[in-house]
Amino acid sequence: MKSIKEILKDLFLFVSLIIITLVVIFNNNNFKETMRIIANVNYGYILLGIVVMIFYFVFESLNIKNILRRLRTKVSVIKGIKYSLIGFFFSGITPAASGGQPMQIYYMKKDNIPVTQSTLTLLMQVCSFHTMTIICGVVGLIWNYKILPKNFIWLFIFGIFCKSLALILMLICLFSQKLSKKLVNIFIKILEKFRYKKVDMVRENINNSLNEYNEGAIFIKKHRKIFLQSLFFVLLQTLVYYMVPYFVYKSFGLNSYSMTKIMFIQAMLYIIVSSIPLPGAVGVSEAAFLHIYLTIFGKDMLASATLLTRGINFYLFVLFGFVMTVFTIIKNKKAHV
Repeated sequence: MKSIKEILKDLFLFVSLIIITLVVIFNNNNFKETMRIIANVNYGYILLGIVVMIFYFVFESLNIKNILRRLRTKVSVIKGIKYSLIGFFFSGITPAASGGQPMQIYYMKKDNIPVTQSTLTLLMQVCSFHTMTIICGVVGLIWNYKILPKNFIWLFIFGIFCKSLALILMLICLFSQKLSKKLVNIFIKILEKFRYKKVDMVRENINNSLNEYNEGAIFIKKHRKIFLQSLFFVLLQTLVYYMVPYFVYKSFGLNSYSMTKIMFIQAMLYIIVSSIPLPGAVGVSEAAFLHIYLTIFGKDMLASATLLTRGINFYLFVLFGFVMTVFTIIKNKKAHV
């Protein structure tokens, strides 16, 4: 588990990036005019955006519950939402979303869920998520390549490459012990050449992970149906996430673009920003939104649309995740008194 000092450092970096981002946005846009536009949007659509984001966590919760049920561990939907929010919070405040899954595993262990089961559950969630984001991103590019600025094409290709590489490596670790061991040996040799002091610890951690992956492969081969179910839940999860900018778009009274069009633009944007190793892709996401959605919202509404979209699909639920984390820590401490 991360120490309080480490969490505070992550939060400091996260908040600093938010402040810098807001300064940059309002340096090029009139603050009062942006706030005036936000004050006059249709808040019924903003509420719909928040509701679909709630379903984002509900679908992840249902996926977690379904996989754990097959592993003969009962988890309620509410607890699943708790794990999902905690993961969202720590993924949001740590570089490359590195803190989310370890903290989910930690809090699942606190609820007496074995590490092997939580690891396998989250492994299936991640494999499904990468698969669906790649598919939706490629569909988005094919459909909306004219909207994407030329200088973003290479960022999109880089994002697809990173997602695909991560997925391929996970699948290799799952289904090919020989190849995964060869890759590990190459990685260890590189560390030894650079005289990395903790090589033995890294080797041990990787080998332990490979054993868990092997158990995961056996489970998936025996329960192929559950992996398809996981893909289905993650598809629903990603689609509702991509709906948020559409509801923001409708809140301005705009009607020129369809829901599916805007959803797959968002899928394309997600691929571009998700491989940038900044906490929550803060700054990068806003910058990409300002460029990619220019033709959708127009120059006058663009800054307001950026703040509303990111506020709904990221910052608001990072805050909820923080509250859930604090509540869980207090509850766990009281349970041990």
